[in-house]
Amino acid sequence: MALNSEVLALVDEMKEIRRNIHRNPEVGLDTVETAKLIKSKLEEYGIPYSDCGVNSVVAEIKGDEGETTVAFRVDFDALEMEEENEFGHKSQIQGKMHACGHDGHCTSLIALAAYLSKHRNFKGTVLLLFQSGEEGYEGALKVIEDGFFDKYKVDYMFGFHNWPGLEASKIAVHSGACMASEDRFEIHVTGKSGHASMPHVCNEPFAAVADIIKGLQSIIVRKVPSHERGVISITQVHGGSMRNGIPDQVMVQGNVRTCNAEVQDLIEESIGQVAKGAATMYGVKAELDYIRKHPVLVNSVPEIGIKAAEKVVGAENVVTDMESSMAAEDYAFFMQHTKGCYVWVGNSSDSAALHNSKYDFNDEVLPVAASFFIAVIDELL
Repeated sequence: MALNSEVLALVDEMKEIRRNIHRNPEVGLDTVETAKLIKSKLEEYGIPYSDCGVNSVVAEIKGDEGETTVAFRVDFDALEMEEENEFGHKSQIQGKMHACGHDGHCTSLIALAAYLSKHRNFKGTVLLLFQSGEEGYEGALKVIEDGFFDKYKVDYMFGFHNWPGLEASKIAVHSGACMASEDRFEIHVTGKSGHASMPHVCNEPFAAVADIIKGLQSIIVRKVPSHERGVISITQVHGGSMRNGIPDQVMVQGNVRTCNAEVQDLIEESIGQVAKGAATMYGVKAELDYIRKHPVLVNSVPEIGIKAAEKVVGAENVVTDMESSMAAEDYAFFMQHTKGCYVWVGNSSDSAALHNSKYDFNDEVLPVAASFFIAVIDELL
């Protein structure tokens, strides 16, 4: 492993920063104090920055003359969870914890800022984007809507996520889809209510809902090509309030994941067909509300990620055949505007899972991620 020596010299300082962020988690877009910490470090390093989105921060570092701009993006929001760890840097905020490693992602980019404050011998511009609200709060969209791509001509963007189950000495790079799309849907079924003893004078919505749920599962088996991946999960069913009454309304809610935009279109269309068919059969009304939350995250320049990773961890530790994740990541919105690559850096093979109350970011990842960023700059600038 060829970690940058100057980054290694920063490890103790970066551990303290990371653990401080871990002790003081902030959720969603309400990340004022973490943003203040980021800004204080950028000021210390003499790097100009500006606010963007909602409590997100972007720093701009200009090297020698050059037209290429490379952006690096990390997230820094926490989750609404109670931490069950007992170490010294355990969350001090009840009901909030860094259970996805965004504290480490953020600190890795701070380490890059520290390094670049002393090394500007590259040709072009480097942007450091610290993003709030990744965990379902549309933080990336807030940044984009605030004019990020209007203000900056971004030629490439790179990011990473720590990955439990993958050794800390390894980096995984996907060619094509890295993480899935996420869609949400609600089907509102309206029939005719009545007494449970007289279903023949009612239009029972539950009967239609039962067929809808069964039909949704057949979409994956019968409609989605066998070489593609897709998931439809029913997450909520609400209806009725009496033991002896048939309700007039039932709502079905669910979640859809795919790794192909065409499959995403197919599933949305098929859900509508299933709902319409059941409604016709049972004489009820079915209305579909389908919301696309995240697009598929597609790596457009995986070869750059692979080359940079090989420089840092060696070719033998670069994994290029891992299955894409069915989790979603709002970094995907940035990839609709520029070229880029999103990699996974191993958090150790025995790490607790992401979004687990026993999870903690592995500090050994800090110099690996920062060194990867530096290697990308060496490749492109």
